Amino acid sequence: MVERKVAVLRADASDLIGVGHVMRSLALGEALLEAGFDVVLATVDLPAGMREEVHKCGITVVDLQCVPFGSDDAIATLALNGAVLVIDGYLFERDFFGELENRATNFVVIDDNVETKALAPMVVINQNPHATIEMYAHLLGKPKLLLGLHYALLRREVREATKLSINPVAGKVFVAMGGSDFLKLTSPIVHGLKDLDIAICVAIGPTNSQRRQIEETVMSIPRARVILQADYIMELASSSLAILAAGSSLWEAAALGVPLIGLIVADNQNVASSATHGLGIAVSIDFRAEIKIGELRGEVKSCLERSSTKLTIQKSLDVDGVVNVASMIRTTS
Repeated sequence: MVERKVAVLRADASDLIGVGHVMRSLALGEALLEAGFDVVLATVDLPAGMREEVHKCGITVVDLQCVPFGSDDAIATLALNGAVLVIDGYLFERDFFGELENRATNFVVIDDNVETKALAPMVVINQNPHATIEMYAHLLGKPKLLLGLHYALLRREVREATKLSINPVAGKVFVAMGGSDFLKLTSPIVHGLKDLDIAICVAIGPTNSQRRQIEETVMSIPRARVILQADYIMELASSSLAILAAGSSLWEAAALGVPLIGLIVADNQNVASSATHGLGIAVSIDFRAEIKIGELRGEVKSCLERSSTKLTIQKSLDVDGVVNVASMIRTTS
């Protein structure tokens, strides 16, 4: 019997950093499982709500007992004996990557805006449409660059849903502000849209501390409801419009052909969100400094008036891109 290689995903989630790093790592982890790896998620203080998401993917959680992001973290991660390490997060220090590089470790970084402090990764994955070769010209060793929506890290559930014929429900608006909603936007948004002639479908992330307040707000609006996390993708796919925090969930909605309003809630989302507007994937509104309910209401009405059908999936987005990424990692590890 051939022993399966181990792929170690190193990512964290919290109220402060959100859950996006873990979620897109899990999307790659699912594809690595399909490619013949055993997969573990190495993490520090993973919230309980996220553990269920990891286990649903068939991925094992390993709790690291170390100070995160520095050399001690790297040593603890290396001790898991992965054939390849996948690092996703902005907080990993130069000492962390130096430890990996000094040991000639095969490692991959998932990046957005050259936040990574790695200098010699084996592979760089940047799924955003603004990613360019020039952004990574400083890296050593000629790493393989997997850039743009051809390498979108879509979860298996999303990929499977794209193969179904799911018609949009007229006037159904999907609202999701990410795993933690650290700006506490969900309740104000839902309340601000309550007078529109729409049905509001609300997703509450697994680490959102405002669940009770959101549920109370939703209960006060006759045509609003909170969905189960397990129904997230199918509810999104059947919506006429989605209002999403401008992270990786944008690419999930785009793959499903759902018209989008992307809300910029973090500084690192600005460039990618602007790119979605240029591609015709989404309308972009900056919510970092101000909750622009009036502008959002206007865009909701305009978007619903413009189209009641699904968008054609952009040619630049490969629904099976994550499978191709996993295959490339397998051949280089």
